[in-house]
Amino acid sequence: MADATTADIPADLAKVAEEKGIPLDVVQRALALGFPADLVKGQLGMPDTTPEAAEAFVAEQERIRAGGEITLSDEMTAAAAEAKWPEDLIKRALRLGAPEAMIINQMKAGIKPEQAEAFIAQQEALRAGGGAPQLDLSWMKVPTEWGIRVRPTKHGLTIGAINVGTYGDIPDYWPYQTEMPRGAYPIPGVPSMGYSIFDKAELWADNAADLYEEAIQRRWRPAMDVPWDTMEPLPDEIEKAMCQLCTALCEKALVTGDIIGKWLPEMSYGYHEVKLYLSTAGFDAARQFEVFRKRALSNGGGMGVQSPGYFHRALIDTRFWTEASSTALLFHNSFLMGLYQIGYYTAHNDAERYIFSGTMQDISRQMAYAMQHLRYFLLRKPDRRDEMQHALNKNEAVFSYEWSKDTPLREALLILLGGGTSAEQLADGEVKFRYFWKRWINDYAFRLAGAGLPDRREKMHPQLREFITQPEEEKEQAAA
Repeated sequence: MADATTADIPADLAKVAEEKGIPLDVVQRALALGFPADLVKGQLGMPDTTPEAAEAFVAEQERIRAGGEITLSDEMTAAAAEAKWPEDLIKRALRLGAPEAMIINQMKAGIKPEQAEAFIAQQEALRAGGGAPQLDLSWMKVPTEWGIRVRPTKHGLTIGAINVGTYGDIPDYWPYQTEMPRGAYPIPGVPSMGYSIFDKAELWADNAADLYEEAIQRRWRPAMDVPWDTMEPLPDEIEKAMCQLCTALCEKALVTGDIIGKWLPEMSYGYHEVKLYLSTAGFDAARQFEVFRKRALSNGGGMGVQSPGYFHRALIDTRFWTEASSTALLFHNSFLMGLYQIGYYTAHNDAERYIFSGTMQDISRQMAYAMQHLRYFLLRKPDRRDEMQHALNKNEAVFSYEWSKDTPLREALLILLGGGTSAEQLADGEVKFRYFWKRWINDYAFRLAGAGLPDRREKMHPQLREFITQPEEEKEQAAA
């Protein structure tokens, strides 16, 4: 049975004391000195804490609290001189109950005297106030909307589902240069994070939140999900052609990742839906690089020849996000979609079919964002339509020039589509290639029309425009 002097010792603390053979009255005396029970328990649990050491420590603290003089050991004095800790500071720490060995270790660890002073002053203030900190609680009166309770939809608790009340108000201009989440209350003096995009029209797309959810839900893992064991040896010319295509696709994935990575830090957090989605788009680009590199190295082949790089540089050099998005995620990805369609069409096994279907799914989201963003941008900044036309002119011209120089990729596609390098196979490959080339250019024109540039058909670069299907031709094909 516990007596009146030990009844208020917590059970877990009493158990540790009994295991170490430390009398409970010593524990009670330590608690009476104001040491928290958890601190006492931790100190008793130290390997070098013996009953004699515990008694000596408590007795010394009782002597100090009674007004006794504090003397420093030679070891403490030497350590203090080296660390430049004032003697009075050390005595204050000892008066608070800090073990001498702990203070010496802190000095040897490089703790500055001003750091120790701040901590000791805090502990002295707590003790003077009876151990309970004085709370400010002004943050509880922050004028944000309170009482919000969001409900999951049939698709779960999505990013869109939590846009309720004032938290769903997305301003046309975001005035803060910090990482403050939308809906939080700003405080003055927080350092700027260097964002440069504060205008909603410069980055917004209404589908960004939904695209983020889709990207999270439809993620796939090249290491485990691709049925790599379905691949079998291919004729050398086919394997080399596929590896050349994969090499080009690796480069294009790296460029896309670099472009997204370059612009994400410029976007302020008032539009977190866009930043969240583009983060997944950057991850998708990394996965595309991963999977095409693995395909190139997984079937007895290897990497091919580097691309000329003119168009890649043009993409990197875009001057504002809407231009970057429209050229990299819409124009470039339309071409990529054509390459992925060729890859799927010419696939020789389930692994290749899985790879190209997965990557088509990934860049479809990127194009959906880019279309919605360009449309949003043009509706709110109609005076910049000519600027966007000029940007597309420039990038289409550089792309056309690069295509004329990229002999390895062109020939690899002909070999894949024709099934070999004979004259008959190459001729067949050329016919099929023209079909896919025409298809991606018309899809690109269709996407631009949906984004608010229906007149792009007539303004497209001549080497691309010649493949555009005219409305009369479309009617004839539909009738046939």
